[in-house]
Amino acid sequence: MRFTRRDVIVSASLAAVLAPAAAAFAPPAGGAEHGAEGAPSEAEVARSLELGGLVFPVFDEKLKLKNYLFISARMLVGPGKDVWKYREQQHFIRDAILRAAHKASFNVKGDIHKLDEKFAAAECLKAANQVVGEPDAVVQMTFTQIASQN
Repeated sequence: MRFTRRDVIVSASLAAVLAPAAAAFAPPAGGAEHGAEGAPSEAEVARSLELGGLVFPVFDEKLKLKNYLFISARMLVGPGKDVWKYREQQHFIRDAILRAAHKASFNVKGDIHKLDEKFAAAECLKAANQVVGEPDAVVQMTFTQIASQN
């Protein structure tokens, strides 16, 4: 088979365009635990509930609204638990988390722009486990994105 100059140019152009796209789908180089930037392992992703688009109000001691925090989070289901059971109840879990966020402000004391991650995770885990009716159904919460309204 003989290639013309046009065939070579078209092939080179396609290779240059498709190489970055193919690299985006390549498996990450790194150990089985975490990728280079602390990304969760495949086992963690398989046992997790993704909660995107949460909005936590920030208010003061007098319950006056001061700000909103926009959150994306991942909750890790306990070992040996049926993750699909909790994924089916995810809308109830989301509702319980938002109710908890409206009872207590999850911001760092004195800073309405920052999330108190430890306090927020503890309260959200408590609310999630309470709504599914099992004490250790969801064992960990990681905040993947946090943004402030202003």
